[in-house]
Amino acid sequence: MNSFITATQLEGFYKEGFLKLTNCISAELLNKLQVYFDEVIADEEDNQKVTITVGEQKFVTNIELLCYKNNLACLELLGAPLLLNIAQTICGKDFFAIQEFAVIKNSGDQLPVLWHQDMVNEQTGNNFTVGIYIDDANAGDGALKVIPKSHLSKKTICELAQEEALEVPMKRGDILIHDMMLAHCSDILQKNKKRRVIYFEFLSAKQVLNEHIYTQELVDNRTKLLAVATSYYKLQNPLLPQFDWKREQVSIYDSEDQIRTALDSIYAMPIHAKPSNYCFELFK
Repeated sequence: MNSFITATQLEGFYKEGFLKLTNCISAELLNKLQVYFDEVIADEEDNQKVTITVGEQKFVTNIELLCYKNNLACLELLGAPLLLNIAQTICGKDFFAIQEFAVIKNSGDQLPVLWHQDMVNEQTGNNFTVGIYIDDANAGDGALKVIPKSHLSKKTICELAQEEALEVPMKRGDILIHDMMLAHCSDILQKNKKRRVIYFEFLSAKQVLNEHIYTQELVDNRTKLLAVATSYYKLQNPLLPQFDWKREQVSIYDSEDQIRTALDSIYAMPIHAKPSNYCFELFK
């Protein structure tokens, strides 16, 4: 067991389907991520964003391919030992990250996130989504709502959405991990100006290959992304502890030029991620 997640916490995650960890991200990295969002949102050439218009206001609500930007702060975050130790503990040493994206709630965008499961699967292995909070998410103001233990249920997502929910307020720098089968949603933002959350989805290679969810080629490609991320984290934080990956033949990239060349290769392959499972009935 690593020092980042205890046996008790792990047991709670498996039982309830989610786990909140507080004050996880350093002030320095949080500040880098703040700048990251400002730069990506302002970049008019970046087409990996979802923008909506409400009245005369435009809002960026989603950002995709977080690690493939001019600013590599999210790549540094992905390579942080905290996240990767959790992923290795839950998923096993063959873990990989299939998706990275950000969800931005804005005051005035009037957008809820409907009840959904991140990915329906046969649960032959452990998988999870981690949300890293760049802003506070207060109770009654856009905080995530979950249905505890719903990841173990055979009910439909709309049936789960009618069960008693638990709201999970978060502070800037907290992280929330949840099983990809856990039912969850969030209401519109009403008081705070923004709620920005970075998401990474982690699975085990054995599970996705057994369930025929993704190909070996894609698994290898997205595993390579983690090697690039750990290399970039080390370049940025050479004096801090590094992630100890319990697998062989993990490539090391010694310079930012090598890292950017590797990113070009990684992102040349499309993901075609398995879609989330939403309940639209209650939104009618």
